[in-house]
Amino acid sequence: MGAGKDRLAPHRIVLVGATSSGKSLVALDLADRLGGEIVGADSRQIYRGLEIGTEAPTLADRARAPHHFVAFLDPAETYSAGRYGHEARAVVREIESRGRVPIVAGGSGLYVRALNQGIFHGPARDDAIRARLTRRIQVEGLEPLREELRRVDPEAHASILPGDPVRVIRALEVHELTGRPITALRRERAPEPFPVQLFGLRWSRSALAKRIASRLDRQLERGFLEETRRLLEEMLAGRLPADAPGPRTLGYRELLAHLRDETSLDEARERIALKTRQLA
Repeated sequence: MGAGKDRLAPHRIVLVGATSSGKSLVALDLADRLGGEIVGADSRQIYRGLEIGTEAPTLADRARAPHHFVAFLDPAETYSAGRYGHEARAVVREIESRGRVPIVAGGSGLYVRALNQGIFHGPARDDAIRARLTRRIQVEGLEPLREELRRVDPEAHASILPGDPVRVIRALEVHELTGRPITALRRERAPEPFPVQLFGLRWSRSALAKRIASRLDRQLERGFLEETRRLLEEMLAGRLPADAPGPRTLGYRELLAHLRDETSLDEARERIALKTRQLA
């Protein structure tokens, strides 16, 4: 299906909204009503073994409607937004080819942008630069690198969340390799857009905070702590690197600190709730 045909596809539904806004439930309802299949756009629900802490669709959800990009990747594996954009477009087109309606439920804004706007093809990664920047974060913390990024690319600095070292490293890497801001290169090299119908779910701040607290209670009751303990056992056995993407996920970091006797469970819970509210 070519780009011209894409412009004639009005039924690609993309649901976006803050954490705990109910995107997954709305997606399921729409799938029932429209004969749809759900395409995940969450950068953490892709990992196996993190289903509870990421609130990934359950087996019952997946029996109710076909789901794509859910719990298919090892938690040690890195998965880029660029790869997601390419693979998700192919899945959306394949769903359409069968006369079904693709319904994208987006937990990651970057993944949604990769799908409908595309990701520019920047310079290949440079492992030496990345290793040097990673060492700096370990020694100096992330903030000095964020300040450096603010000087060379204020637009990128403003768009990256404070706790996101991966995107900071990539932006600085691109600037070092090309001498130009990653934001400028993105505008110049943006690929063909992928038309979708975008819908947002919005709650008041107070209502969203209650939903976040309720979701965290539900996750802990379902076995969030036990799921994190299994991750820790994999790390201690050397089967899962400590710096793997999975264990760095919000919620798991805080519960891992509790399991290492660095914080109480109540403290870990409060930190998860606070950071989730900040993210939302």
